[in-house]
Amino acid sequence: MKAFYSVDFDEFVENLKQIENDKDAKSVLILMTDDESFTPKLVDPILQSFSKSIVGGVFSEIIVRCAIKSSGVLLLPLPFDLKSQVFSFDDEPNYQSKFESNYSANLPESGSIIIFTDAFVNGKNQFVESLYDFFGNEFNFIGGGSGTSSFKSSKSVVHNSGMHANSAVIGLTEECFSIGIAHGWNPITKPMKATEVEFNEVKSINWEPAFDVYKQEVEEHSGLVFDQSNFSEIAKSYPIGLIKIDGETVIRDPFQVKDKTIHFLDLIDNGQYFSIMHGDVQSLLAGANEAKEKCLSTFDVADNGYLFCIDCSSRVKFLDEIFVEELKEISGNQTLYGALTFGEIANVGDSFLEIYNKTVIVAKWK
Repeated sequence: MKAFYSVDFDEFVENLKQIENDKDAKSVLILMTDDESFTPKLVDPILQSFSKSIVGGVFSEIIVRCAIKSSGVLLLPLPFDLKSQVFSFDDEPNYQSKFESNYSANLPESGSIIIFTDAFVNGKNQFVESLYDFFGNEFNFIGGGSGTSSFKSSKSVVHNSGMHANSAVIGLTEECFSIGIAHGWNPITKPMKATEVEFNEVKSINWEPAFDVYKQEVEEHSGLVFDQSNFSEIAKSYPIGLIKIDGETVIRDPFQVKDKTIHFLDLIDNGQYFSIMHGDVQSLLAGANEAKEKCLSTFDVADNGYLFCIDCSSRVKFLDEIFVEELKEISGNQTLYGALTFGEIANVGDSFLEIYNKTVIVAKWK
């Protein structure tokens, strides 16, 4: 089924009309960039007039045929129905009742759920937990945090009702996606404990000021020295890996330090054990290949469809010009579409639904 990449508003409208008239297209995935040609004022009436289900988000960059695009809109028509719904994070106490009213009737025994959330609000963590509590591990999930490099909440969640801030959108299908998750980061320290945490701000590690501990370990490993201006430049190579019950590590991305408190992109629990991680070009490319191989392990690799990728925007910063090699590693001989997100959301099989950082997720559907 043909994908459409629109570089201006009129082209976007025309391409959406083609999908509307295509009887084989049952729903559509819309991945937008933060492009002034596609403002909510212009786009909302078009979305509201579209009859098929829409799930999507706005991102700083998207992946179109194995290339990064910082402008335009990608339309991926889907050959299966999506039962879509948008949720405001202001409705936190009512998530379960909304899930029940929208999804309990004729809920399939298994399937997949596409999810995009406003990345820069606290409510996303509670929403993701509630989502997993309701649907469980009979469903595979894939998606990520929408938003732009402003690191502020914006109307970045896309649904038939329009573009929304402080919200999430999900689309449920009976189609079982094949999903692979990997990151390519390796531990350089023994496990340590986050002993004082406020949401995504780690104030102490092993009962000592967080930055003092982090600084000592990273400087010893890297041979570099932190000063007042280079935290982000060094820290991009040294995320932390949260140690989970099943032995897997979930990556958390540090982005700034204030008063010896380290700020991470996503939630860290108080008392969480973790290791400081490190990676290089080769290990990250190997991680991307691992995600692809996990995805394709349940599919015929000769299938003529495309691969769908949720990749982390900070991996682009880390790999820089070499990031194109990561996309080639993922795509192989297939077409690749996707989004660069602020937090990647997925699970596979019996694993818990997680919000990841600096991680690659690859999916395929028939």
